Parts: sequence; C-alpha cells; structure tokens
Amino acid sequence: MSVSAGTTLPITAAQREIWIAEQRLGRGNRVFRVAEYLEIHGGVDPELFEKALRRVVAEAEALHVRFVEESGETRQALREPAGWSLAVTDMSAEPDPEQAARDWMGAAVARPMNLTEGTLFEYALLKLGADRFWWYQGYHHAVMDAFGSLLITRRVADVYTALAGGGPVGASPFGTLADLLAAEEAYRASEQFDQDRSYWTDRFADRPQSAALVGTPSTTPERYLRHTSALEPADHTALRDAARRARAPWSHLVIAAAALHVYRTTGTATVVLGLPVTGRLTQVERRTPGTAANVLPLRLTLRPELTLGELLVQIGERVRELGGHQRYRAEDIHRDLALPGRPGYAPVVNVMSFDYAITFAGLPTTAHNLSSGLVGDFTLAVWDRRDGAGPTVDVNAHPELCTPDELALHHRRLRTAVRAVTATDPSRPIGGIDLLSARERAAVLGVPAAVVPSGATLPGLFEARVAAGPGAAAVVWGGFTLSYGELNERANRLAHELVGRGVGPEDVVAL
Repeated sequence: MSVSAGTTLPITAAQREIWIAEQRLGRGNRVFRVAEYLEIHGGVDPELFEKALRRVVAEAEALHVRFVEESGETRQALREPAGWSLAVTDMSAEPDPEQAARDWMGAAVARPMNLTEGTLFEYALLKLGADRFWWYQGYHHAVMDAFGSLLITRRVADVYTALAGGGPVGASPFGTLADLLAAEEAYRASEQFDQDRSYWTDRFADRPQSAALVGTPSTTPERYLRHTSALEPADHTALRDAARRARAPWSHLVIAAAALHVYRTTGTATVVLGLPVTGRLTQVERRTPGTAANVLPLRLTLRPELTLGELLVQIGERVRELGGHQRYRAEDIHRDLALPGRPGYAPVVNVMSFDYAITFAGLPTTAHNLSSGLVGDFTLAVWDRRDGAGPTVDVNAHPELCTPDELALHHRRLRTAVRAVTATDPSRPIGGIDLLSARERAAVLGVPAAVVPSGATLPGLFEARVAAGPGAAAVVWGGFTLSYGELNERANRLAHELVGRGVGPEDVVAL
C-alpha cells in the first residue's frame, strides 16, 4: 500500500449513507454484514491459499480502512492491515461437518463489526473433508458490496492458481480508493449529475406511494428473516425459453412476476419496485473493490388489458433509463423530493447474474450468499452464478413485517408468479394470468382441491359456485359483505358496459 499509516480520505456517498444508518442504531449491527461462502470442490493447500489471500488483501485498499471523526467530518483512515488472521478450521471429524460449518458461519455473520475499530473483513477456510473446503468471507457493507466481493474472489483464485502452477503472479488489477473518490467527485461536478437529478425529480414529481405489500417497519432490523430455495432445472430452462420467446432478458420476466404480484395483491396500478444496481459505470469503478451499490426506484404502470409483452417492453425501457442514471443515489432522490420516512421500496427485486465460474488451480467452485447487507425491508433475490449449480431464490424481510411462516408464503407466491409469467404467451393480457396455486384456488372457491375438475377454468368454477350458493359470502371487507350472487350481478353489469365501450369479450373474461 503506497500511503502512510493514518492517512485519511473522504468517504464516498454510499459509505456515508451506511455510516448514518449505523449511527442511528448506536451500535454495531449484523445487517451491515456482507457475507458469502465458496465451496471449493477438491483438495486445497491451506498454506498456499493463505499466501494468495494475504497478497490480495494487501492489494485491496478498501480493506485497509476504519472510520474516524476529523474536524467534525467523517473520514476513512488507511492503515496497513496487520494483525488479521485466516481462520483455518478442520471440521472433517465432526458427526455432520456441513452442519458444523453452517453453524460456524452463522455465528460469524451474527458478529457485528465496528467501523471505528478493528478490521472490517473476516475470512475462514473450513475443511469438511479431504476434497471439500468452504471459503467464508465477511465484510462490513461500508467497505464492500457484492460486486466488490466478486472482484476479491476472482483475484484470490487467479493468484492461487498462479502460485500452484509455479508461474508468475500478474500485477494487481485493482484501482485505489483515491481513484474511486476522484471518479465520484468528477461525477458529482459533471453535467451528467445534473441530468440525472432532473431525470429522477421529473420521473417522480408526483411522489407516488410505494405499494404497501408488507407495510413499513419502524426501525432498522438487527437481522433479516430469509427463506431460500433452489430454482429447479426444469423451471430454469422454462424461464430462459420464455425469455427467448419474448425477446427479453430472463431477469425482466422475474421483474414482471414481482410487479404483477404487487399489482394483484394491492390493487395499485402504479407499482414502484426497488432495483439494485452496481453504480459502477467507469472502468476504474468496475475494477476497484469497495462499496458503490445503489437501490433505485423502478416505476411501472399496470392495467388488466396490458399484455405481458407490453409489460416486458415497458420494463425494458424503464430498466435502460434507470441504468443510464444509476450513479445518482437513492438517498439523494428521497431528499430532492422531500419524501417522508426512510428511503426504500418494497419489494426490492435483486437479480444478480455474475460470472462465478471460478476455479482454484482447476478445482471448480460453487458460491452461496449468506447476507447482502442493508438492501431493503422486503427483497426478492435471484442469484445466477453461471457456475452450473443453477439459480437460487431468496426472499428476505424485516422481522417486523412478517413471521417466518408468512415469509415462506410470500416466497411460494412469488415463485408461483414467476412460473405463471413463464408459462404465459406474451400476447396475453396480464389480467388473465392466474397467480393462484391449486390450494389457494380451492380455498377461494370454497371447493376442496381434490374435487376441482381437470381442465376447469376460473370463470367456470366461479359460475358453478354462484349456482350452488348465490347467497354465500364471496367478499368480506371490514363490515361489508358481498354475496356470490351480488358479485356475479355486478361483474355481469361491468362486462356489458365494457363490451359497449369496445373491449373484446375475451378480454372481459380475462378481467
């Protein structure tokens, strides 16, 4: 490192927001931990691994800092990262080495890091067997985000591979913190910064309310609830095939599913999702470990007659616009518009498709996320590492917003929405997409799942339910009750009115 110990630098805008959030709590907090582990499939040389890791830690200036108050200003002080150790733990003799390793990492993730003292990173090499090693890495979000962690991972793998082969280790590809700060300063003094501000203030001048899918918490959590599952190979293949048919990235189908779920659940035509972005548009930002991630609002307008293809076109246009203005901080948008409360959107839809086909001297790896830092009060995350393991689907929530069982239900419903969108022809109106599972459909209709006829349609089942008991309660809201017969009568009146306005009968059925 080419700086003297104790040299201080300003903090970035992203770091400032994390610093402020942590100061509100008055203590270290595990939600600021970014953590992953990498399964290395084969025998690793622990001494060689540590040698490679120490070299990379010395190269990454983001890992050399602690936060200090200097003349009333928060800054980051650089220092040589001495005194840290790699925890090398052999768990192969445990009755269940995998569970022992998970317990170890769970305790590690729960340990808070102090921004003003100690190191803001932690590494461990856990041995589960002669040919099974897990590399744990944990960071404070103020010094590292998921993209920065990937840069570290790739570099350690490259250095290990070079050392194992006895070849030369190439020069560090990393930029310096000074480079990162200079790039941010240049941006904030540029015309692009003013253009980005104008885009966001114009786009949200009417201050649309975020759809209340799960409510608004009163505090920053000490931890998030998480429910995780793998995306089955058949579902993954179907999703990619549907994306090709729709001529859209598969990530846009996931966004469409989340938006449709919010729209159906809340009845709000204007849906605002949080969309995480890397916030890195320059070459120096793309090659410098650190934290720059941003979560920006993606505004969509949905209506029943909108086709899935039209929704995907809208998503594509909005995502492209958002990407072109992604360096403008969400917190600045919040302040510019004088919005109440904390910045944030629910749900956040985080589709991460990074190339994690990383090898250590030919040994393949599989990556797993443990904690993403402070990213949102309710988050749908799809991780596609492109490492052959297939994507995983996480739903994370603030504990104030739902119980573990409720989170599991949200997870199932979002997975159902993804499958429904995947199976839908792009020319079909979104009002006709069925988001109910078989169990939920039977509960709504008051018919046991086992007696729902094969090939039955929702309109047909509804009409049968009306005929069987027109006086039975169909809708109950507060003190208001609407019977099946009354609901059917109102639906018929609305259908006739819409047909009179030129809406096609097939679209009326979809409504």
